[in-house]
Amino acid sequence: MKAVRWCAAGVIALVALYFVTRALATACSGSACDVYIPISLLLPLLIFMAAAVTAFLALASARGSHAWFAGLMISTVFAVFGPIVALLIFKDQPDAFVVTGTILELQLAAVALAYTYIRTRAGLAR
Repeated sequence: MKAVRWCAAGVIALVALYFVTRALATACSGSACDVYIPISLLLPLLIFMAAAVTAFLALASARGSHAWFAGLMISTVFAVFGPIVALLIFKDQPDAFVVTGTILELQLAAVALAYTYIRTRAGLAR
C-alpha cells in the first residue's frame, strides 16, 4: 500500500513540477530558455511512466477486491490510453491537450490514493 501511495504522490508531484517549469518557461526570454526544452520533453514522459507504475502496483494490490480492481482498471485505461486519444483529438490545440492529459493522469493518482486510504482505514490492507 505504501508503494502505491508513494507512486501516486510522485505523479502529483511531477504534474506540479511540470506546471511550475511551464510557468517559468513562459516568463523566460532569450537563449536562457533553452534549458527548459529537455525538461519540457522529459517531464510528460516521466508523468506517463509514473502513472503506469502506479496503476500496475494498485491493480496488483487490489486483486482481491473486485470493485476496487474494476475502478482502478477503468482509471488505468483512461490514464494510459486517454492522453494518446487526447493528442489525436487536440493535435492543433496544445493547451486543451495539456489540460485533458493532466486530468487523465491525476484521476488515476486520486483513485489510487483513495483506494489505499479506504482499504487501510477499513483494515483490509495487505
